[in-house]
Amino acid sequence: MKALVKYAKGVGSVEVRDVNKPVLQADDWVLIKVRGACICGTDVHVWQDKFMYWPPVTLGHEFSGEIVEIGSKCRKFKVGDRVVAEPQIKNCGICEFCRSGRTHMCMEKWTFGWRTDGSMGEYAAVPEMFLHRIPEGVSYPLAALCEPVAVAVYDIAEHGKINIGDFVVVQGSGPIGILAAYMAKRLGADTVVQTGIDASEYCRFGIARELGADVIVNVQREKLLDRVMELTGGRGADVVIETSGAPPAISGCPELLKKGGRIIGMGIPADAMTPFMWKDAVLKSLEIYFSMSTSYTAWDKALSLLKSDGDKLGRLITWTGAIDDWEAVFHSLVEEKNVKAVFEFN
Repeated sequence: MKALVKYAKGVGSVEVRDVNKPVLQADDWVLIKVRGACICGTDVHVWQDKFMYWPPVTLGHEFSGEIVEIGSKCRKFKVGDRVVAEPQIKNCGICEFCRSGRTHMCMEKWTFGWRTDGSMGEYAAVPEMFLHRIPEGVSYPLAALCEPVAVAVYDIAEHGKINIGDFVVVQGSGPIGILAAYMAKRLGADTVVQTGIDASEYCRFGIARELGADVIVNVQREKLLDRVMELTGGRGADVVIETSGAPPAISGCPELLKKGGRIIGMGIPADAMTPFMWKDAVLKSLEIYFSMSTSYTAWDKALSLLKSDGDKLGRLITWTGAIDDWEAVFHSLVEEKNVKAVFEFN
């Protein structure tokens, strides 16, 4: 089958290859005909050699499709079901995280698209336990957005804390940043400020406004702290959601917040060490929430949002096409000429 493969270590080393069709690895696995495969920032970072991976590996972990084969022990799903899948195929089942329902935290988890073959191919094989059924009326390309929407649900609605009437600053206007603004507004935030840079003007700022941002701040053109203090009368924000991963943005979070404010950390910086205004955070008695991956419950909530707000969330998808055009669309994402791109398979 045709698949997009990271075939060796180093910058680049990605190409469309003919690879073996995946097989069921156990009686409780299913084989999925991939219909939509969404490009995540981590896929781009693997291409750029900025994220962990084990080559040769098929890229991709945000996808939707139709079940075409099931193992003999599958109980809940059948051939023909339209599904999305959590991006993991393995966990130990006995650690404290697995036993408390947090399999996404398992130290032995294998993740789709960099630890094991992912979804940017014609077929994908996964355990039944990680599947979720796509609601009626949700298209395959839209359903492929489920994973990033589930990230926003888990990090902000389930794990973080947004109160009705909050003043929220979202740092970063990538797909996760835009979804964070959407989620904050959906949870009752009164004002959402979204940040970005000059490149974000091309298409990201417009979509951010459509999905929930009330105020856009180009941090290359104006000082974010001054704007936040102006809008809050010198009080500071209730919440900062950090999605950019940019060290200056991470470092400056405490000064944007009121006393007792909250930081929701989502962005992953390139470097292991990032400066942070720890003293200010302590003196202001700030609350900090960190999350990684998604919970089981976040997925069905995300699918519910895709059903009810599909017209709005679908605006994130600014490109659909064939996997053969991968290189051009990867470049367009780096240059912020697109927000989310989906490969479609017949």
